[in-house]
Amino acid sequence: MGIKAFNHGNDFVNKFVRAVSSDSTGLDAVTPRPGPILSGLTATGGVISDYTTSPGDVYRAHVFTASGTLEVTAGGAYGNNIDFLVVGGGGGGGAKTAPGNGGRGGGGAGGLRTNIPTVPYNIPDSSLAFPGSGPYSYAVVVGAGGLARNTPTTPSPQDTGYNGGLSSVLGPQHPGSGGAGGVIASGGGGGTTLPGIDAADGGSGGGGAYGSGPGSTVAATDGISPTVQGFDGGGGSGRGGGGGGASAGGGGGDGNAGFQVAIAGPTATTFTGVGAKNPSNNQYQYFAGGGGGGGGYSSSVGGDGGLGGGGYGSDHPSASGSPAQNAQLSTGSGGGGGNGAPLLNAGNGSSGIVVLRYQIASLAETAKATGGAISFTGTKTVHVFENSGEFKITSPIANVEILSVAGGGGGGKHNGGGGGAGGLLYSASTPVNPSPGTYTVTIGAGGAGSGSTPNGTSPPYNPGQNGGNSTTGSILATCVGGGGGGGNQPDPTGAAGGSGGGGSDGRSGGAGTAGQGYAGGSGQPAAAGGGGGAGAVGSNASGTTAGAGGAGLPYSISGTAKFYAGGGGGGDRQSSGGGGAAGGSSIGGHGKGQPSVVRGDDAVFATGSGGGGGGAHPAVASGGGGNGSGGVVIIAYPS
Repeated sequence: MGIKAFNHGNDFVNKFVRAVSSDSTGLDAVTPRPGPILSGLTATGGVISDYTTSPGDVYRAHVFTASGTLEVTAGGAYGNNIDFLVVGGGGGGGAKTAPGNGGRGGGGAGGLRTNIPTVPYNIPDSSLAFPGSGPYSYAVVVGAGGLARNTPTTPSPQDTGYNGGLSSVLGPQHPGSGGAGGVIASGGGGGTTLPGIDAADGGSGGGGAYGSGPGSTVAATDGISPTVQGFDGGGGSGRGGGGGGASAGGGGGDGNAGFQVAIAGPTATTFTGVGAKNPSNNQYQYFAGGGGGGGGYSSSVGGDGGLGGGGYGSDHPSASGSPAQNAQLSTGSGGGGGNGAPLLNAGNGSSGIVVLRYQIASLAETAKATGGAISFTGTKTVHVFENSGEFKITSPIANVEILSVAGGGGGGKHNGGGGGAGGLLYSASTPVNPSPGTYTVTIGAGGAGSGSTPNGTSPPYNPGQNGGNSTTGSILATCVGGGGGGGNQPDPTGAAGGSGGGGSDGRSGGAGTAGQGYAGGSGQPAAAGGGGGAGAVGSNASGTTAGAGGAGLPYSISGTAKFYAGGGGGGDRQSSGGGGAAGGSSIGGHGKGQPSVVRGDDAVFATGSGGGGGGAHPAVASGGGGNGSGGVVIIAYPS
């Protein structure tokens, strides 16, 4: 989901937004802290989003995925510097435009320019500072992605993939003046097609074809020091070389990695829609990954795209013969390299991106503690922990309102039971002592769902895994992770947990933990029970119809009513894709029926809910269970 657009100026009092919700971009509106609020710059252009960072600074980001203009009409109370990320378009991959059956080079990523200090070669000062009186305009150009070289050209049939276009921000420019300043990021280099043909230079260089040397990085074209904006492409062997990326280059067949630049929103996993996703931490805002090289003589499988959105290189025909991937849109990443006979096309590079941000407010001085994502509802201060951390009280607090939810259990496979919800504890007012003091908050991870099994594979059909415990130091007792759903064989019984997992194949569901959740439902030979929830038991299966997940419970501690800890729905053998039962309160994962090549659904993020159970189709496969979601801890106190 993309970020929300607010077509407004600096109306912070009406539109303050924060990053705490799992079912949105992380930009849900809340009522701000009462009292005078200083304002930042006033500007329009691009897609606008506001967000908070710890310990409570509020930023406005303008995201440009196409060329446009940032119009700044007034200065502000937080200085006139403008933070920036400028990424050029990624280069296209090389393909078979001449004889030769080896892998071709992946496209290089577009150059990456930023003044955010997490990037080692950042530009340390803001060359885009607002002069202090307006209006002034900043011309924004977003470079196009380079096309793959998939057809021979005349007179030379041995060209590289096309380079990406440059991205830039030029200004500030006052009406009637010549303007000054600016940042430019070069387009990525194209991957090459044959040994002996150099890969193209670029913000990051393109990858070489089989048996060739690496590409090289072009120098920055804007004259701003440091000149680094990317790295060399990799050399080819049997497989084509991967394109260079913003953080690494010169490797083998895989595309080289880009960078995470958290400028458009917080790094919390709730913030989605800008940049590429990193599967290892579930976070977005990764940019400028190199394209993978095409598979060839010594390696039939194409190279992986570099972290940040690089395209996968094509497999050699002796493998699956799948074509290369285009790079992910609006990341400035390189396209995957192609391969030889029969022609397997290369992937296109992706367009670049420009993000400009500035501070518009500060709430840090009003909070009495640090830790988590901090927001205000008008009467209370709220700290939301979706990852483990510390709740550190800096000014005395007598009592807190607190909600703690453990990780949900994963769903089972082959008529799999739904995962049980994580244990849930809530107190409207509980004392904290010492205060000031520091309390370690541990967020339980969601339990993994069981994997799918191809047709003809023998049992056992493994159950889903239990979720992890959540703890809050001495404030509340430990919340127990949800039980995994039963997996048909060897033991179809649902696992015990905060709430119990659903049973399969005629077995009972797991028990819940007193005061934290309910038991899972029991299964039948052709259908499974739903996982238990914080508000109700999981439903039993009936005949060939699976049981629904147990309901969660609603709380408005964060300022908005929301359900937590729903059980996963059970899986069954119902045909035509219509089988499987619903997850509890629409936050537990839904179970699946036939065809079961689609696994049970994952639970909604940061709700501590159970994953859906997998279905079964004897002639196709045994569907795996969905993953349980991680837990959450929310602490609130009077502002």
